[in-house]
Amino acid sequence: MGTTVQNTTTGKQITMKQSSLDLPISGDADETLPQVKVYTDGGCDPNPGPGGWGAIIQGHTRESGEGWEWMLSGNASQATNNRMELQAAAAALAILEGMLGRCEVHLYTDSRYLQQGITQWLDRWIAQGWRTTQEEAVKNQDLWHLLARLIQSHDVTWHWVQGHAGDPLNERADRLATEARRAIATTASATDVPSPGVSLAADRSPHVEVFVKASYHTGKQCGGWGAVLRAGEHTRTLSGHGRQTSANALLIQAATAALNALNRPCTVTVYSDAKYLILGASRWVAGWQARGWQTRDGKPVANRAAWEALLQAARPHRITWVQVRAEQEIPADLVWAGQLAVEASRQSVCSDGNANREAGEQ
Repeated sequence: MGTTVQNTTTGKQITMKQSSLDLPISGDADETLPQVKVYTDGGCDPNPGPGGWGAIIQGHTRESGEGWEWMLSGNASQATNNRMELQAAAAALAILEGMLGRCEVHLYTDSRYLQQGITQWLDRWIAQGWRTTQEEAVKNQDLWHLLARLIQSHDVTWHWVQGHAGDPLNERADRLATEARRAIATTASATDVPSPGVSLAADRSPHVEVFVKASYHTGKQCGGWGAVLRAGEHTRTLSGHGRQTSANALLIQAATAALNALNRPCTVTVYSDAKYLILGASRWVAGWQARGWQTRDGKPVANRAAWEALLQAARPHRITWVQVRAEQEIPADLVWAGQLAVEASRQSVCSDGNANREAGEQ
């Protein structure tokens, strides 16, 4: 995990872009934890009112030393500046927890409320039963509770930076947040977009629809993927890209990232027009496991590591895999996922302006 993908239908997005197929492991080979740098920002106009947040996550792949970057953004139809600042940080830490596990994180924010809240106030709030020194209930407790958990999952160093002072990554995070907020105005049906680590629905077992698509550049063995998650009126998008990979591997990665973004067990329906993904996940993988990850012909299963990651991500959920066939009407969210995939591919390291093709059946 570039530019943030803007969808003019809903105007809401959480995008993620990464520079390699395998989950990036930062730092030198002898380091225990991935090392990442995070810049976050958020705000509303007016305050309170429609809000947006953005986060940029950077690190280095351990094996090659190649840099990678993820970008996330989201919005809410009614929020405050402080809530958007908290939500940006929570989203970044939650994605890292789901995708990389425990990390050494340097998080940069221009919000004193966030930085001081974590480093000076949080322990006292907890000790006082989430009451301030004025004996008032702490505001935004849901997000503070979430952050209190997430900072236990990482080694986080918090840095305050002056906003609008020329820091390139702070300015980029601000633009992501602004674009996400402005996107609300493009649709009359804008609703709150849930962040990673925040429930998608109040139901104890919410139903989530997931639409995945890949765009692949055959000549350069690189491409992008897109995923749209929908729970009722709530939507979330993810996108990423990789090189030295295949369209099939990108599709598996898209489904894995989508499932990892869910913070609780869900009933999930995954839609794709790719036979390889749908039949692989619903039928073939059981046989592959029974044969020790061998095909019926006795050959090693391609993309085994990716399939194993998908199985791990799928374990908490009840999943139905649905293949969208060419003769059927294509769901709008699958088209959207395709747009995200194409944009991610264009922003990837493999892009040279050549056309990309969408991946379907392989």
